[in-house]
Amino acid sequence: MPEFQYTALTTGGEKVAGVVSAPSRPRAIELLTERGSLVTDINTREETGSPDQSMSIGSLFATRRVSARARTSMLRQLSVALGAGLTLLTALQVVEQQAETPALRDLAGDLAERVRTGESLSEAMRAHPEVFSRMQVSMAGAGEAAGALDRIMASLADFAERDQDIREKMRSAAVYPLIVVGLAMISTLVIVLFIMPRLMETIAETGSQLPLPTRILMATVSTARSPVGLLIALTVVVASVLAFRWSRTPGGHFTIDRWKLKLPVVGTAVRRVAVARFARTLGTLTASGIQIVEAMTIVRDTLGNEVLSCALDEAIAGIVRGQSIADQLRDTGQFPHLLIQVIAMGERTGKLDQMLMGTADSYDKETAEALDRVMTVVPVVIILVLALFVAFILASALLPIMTMDFAGAA
Repeated sequence: MPEFQYTALTTGGEKVAGVVSAPSRPRAIELLTERGSLVTDINTREETGSPDQSMSIGSLFATRRVSARARTSMLRQLSVALGAGLTLLTALQVVEQQAETPALRDLAGDLAERVRTGESLSEAMRAHPEVFSRMQVSMAGAGEAAGALDRIMASLADFAERDQDIREKMRSAAVYPLIVVGLAMISTLVIVLFIMPRLMETIAETGSQLPLPTRILMATVSTARSPVGLLIALTVVVASVLAFRWSRTPGGHFTIDRWKLKLPVVGTAVRRVAVARFARTLGTLTASGIQIVEAMTIVRDTLGNEVLSCALDEAIAGIVRGQSIADQLRDTGQFPHLLIQVIAMGERTGKLDQMLMGTADSYDKETAEALDRVMTVVPVVIILVLALFVAFILASALLPIMTMDFAGAA
């Protein structure tokens, strides 16, 4: 494994140097950042000042989009740099020098230039809505106002890492079922359109009475290979496109999100993911000094489910009128009883942010368990349905053969 010589700043502002082993330069920087060190210079032991070949080749295929992982790494590096006593401009310039991708380098350079010309960090971040969310911009502004930008950057990095872990688990839960369904559809098309017609022609030549499953399959195959089958396929494609466009409308989005919440197993996972994100985001925002109404308005756009977002809109309207947060959330009927009780206790004790963060940790664990159940149940259901379908095809093909064998034996 390659070794990299580096110099870095610790959280206490001390300059350190050493060697780290990592598969690549970006991974080496990431490892050092996780240890709380801000890298100021890093090179392989064989380097003489020119970029290594792997980085040059990689840059040819680099994307201009800042990934979620790169953004999280940037927030972490900023928190370490500011905690080490560097000025904001210097911290951004260091991040620019150590950027893993051209897109991140351009982003850090633009932020540094805006800060150099007099803009605040939150104003500079607001100019990049495709990279920074409204929550991140608002928290950066609150950190600047409170003089605690380093702590806020650390909170943002922690939040981004947790959110990214949940998203990756959700993607992992969806990958296997999608692969199974895709392979099953391809296999079914090959069997129905190419293999079964030849087998059915051979069976039909015997002139014997075919079993009902065989007749159904033959009719299906004939329809699929006829102009009527092409018309049905085109109709399905057009209907799918129209359904997709409808799903992008406000009404369609709301309806689909409502269906998601009602699905067995999946609905529980979706709701717990949203509730965990609600608790952690609201706790992080209130701990940063953002007023509750503004914080909840920001949280509304992070839930990922329009039904829950609309329910939160109703709660916000009641809070503006002076009503209790817990009572308004309870009236929506969309949030779990435990969360409401925690918020009620937080309102009484004045420790809403701390109690929300503790609840978020609990819901994170429940979310992981719910996603594990989805990953277990959904593939099993899909495989069971496919097994029934394959059994039907096999029965349709084998019953006539078995009938002919029995007739010959008689």
